[in-house]
Amino acid sequence: MTKTSTITRAQEETFSFLKQYIAKNEQAPTIVEMSKKFKLRSLRSVMQRLEALERKGFITRNRFQHRSIQILKGDSNGISAGTIQVPVIASAGCDAMEVYAQDEFGEYILVDKNLINVHTNIAAIRAVGDSMQDAGIRNGDYVIVEVTESVENGDRVVAIVGNMAVIKQYKKADGVVFLNPENKDGGYHPIVVAQEDSKIFGKVLSIIPGSEWVDDIKIEYYPDYVPQN
Repeated sequence: MTKTSTITRAQEETFSFLKQYIAKNEQAPTIVEMSKKFKLRSLRSVMQRLEALERKGFITRNRFQHRSIQILKGDSNGISAGTIQVPVIASAGCDAMEVYAQDEFGEYILVDKNLINVHTNIAAIRAVGDSMQDAGIRNGDYVIVEVTESVENGDRVVAIVGNMAVIKQYKKADGVVFLNPENKDGGYHPIVVAQEDSKIFGKVLSIIPGSEWVDDIKIEYYPDYVPQN
């Protein structure tokens, strides 16, 4: 699996606006102008978008200079050309099965097409808990999932057990499914169910670290989102 960063739809929208504004006015917009443009409730929301774009190398700014934003990467259309919209399913547990499975997609994120490759039925799921941290999946991360029931032993999967969703390593033997944690220090135990009592939602393809853009989700996507400790 590949661990990488991405750009959210809000960040792409902001970058596109910056390109257009600077091309037209030969100077960058102010924070207040941007908050009005995007109808954001606080200036901090704008700052978080700019900080994310700067961290990912799309812009640079001088925090002590007025209208100091400069574009580093090319045409804003270049972002869309190399990315694809992936629907986000709210969350799936990596610990106990306390997170309800959800049938409807929520928001969308933009991810590099190289992460998708030839796969066509793709979703993004937020991981809750730390039982998979040895696999590089930590609380708050997002996993890119191919929606399929065709998986093999050793694959990391999103499985539905009852009406709960979990992220685990998959193993099947003699009609029994083992959903194994990957955290040698956490005291976690496998979930063992009969094959007919579980359903595979999808196979994990890659990981997007949630810490890079959790503020965008908190403010722009899920107003009632409460970070997990």
